[in-house]
Amino acid sequence: MKINSPLLPFTLLALFLLSGCATTTTQQHSGYFSSYQGFVDSKDYDYTKTYNVDASDREALAQVKSINLVPFEMWLSPASNANFNAQQLAGLSRYFHAQLGQKLQKNGFNIVDSAGSETLTIKGAFSGISFSAPELAPTDFIPFRIVLNAGNAAYLQVTDKKDVITEVSIEAEFLIGEQQQRIFALIATKYVDATVANSGSDNVLAVQQLLDVWVTNFVAKLSDIKSTN
Repeated sequence: MKINSPLLPFTLLALFLLSGCATTTTQQHSGYFSSYQGFVDSKDYDYTKTYNVDASDREALAQVKSINLVPFEMWLSPASNANFNAQQLAGLSRYFHAQLGQKLQKNGFNIVDSAGSETLTIKGAFSGISFSAPELAPTDFIPFRIVLNAGNAAYLQVTDKKDVITEVSIEAEFLIGEQQQRIFALIATKYVDATVANSGSDNVLAVQQLLDVWVTNFVAKLSDIKSTN
């Protein structure tokens, strides 16, 4: 049965993203989506483009009986400096899938393996994984912690570590019902500061910390939307 009424208002779905003054951005396209037409800069959130489907009749989230969480793919361009192998990328995907699934269940969501008539499917891909020196990061992002560490060069040299800005982009879409009707999609980038080993041994952990941000936001905002309906 085709579901004609989206269950999640796209104005509320936008709350998945961190708040802040909007920044116009040219998001990279990994190729995960078959088409990138229709995405526009978010008016409310930094480094974000959204695809919204207009709908006059929006049902309550309470009508969603289950969530089909499709494992997110990891797309890494040849130019990336993250230096991950296939096994590490697969591990990052499993990590995100497990963390998101567990926290959704803890918040009362039923996780299923296939889409039904009252199922919300969440799927997507992470891309653009990279590590940048703080001075190369967006000027409005440089975190207070790294500013404090600016005079800590001697410590970093002794411990063979460096301050970096970890960057990960996401392409995600939210689909309703067995017919997989798209009701919302986003392309966004998040940044987090970290101190990592020059050898690269800490890179996986640094990315996991950023994936944790996505998990927290997804679960918190889904729960907020559900509780208001």
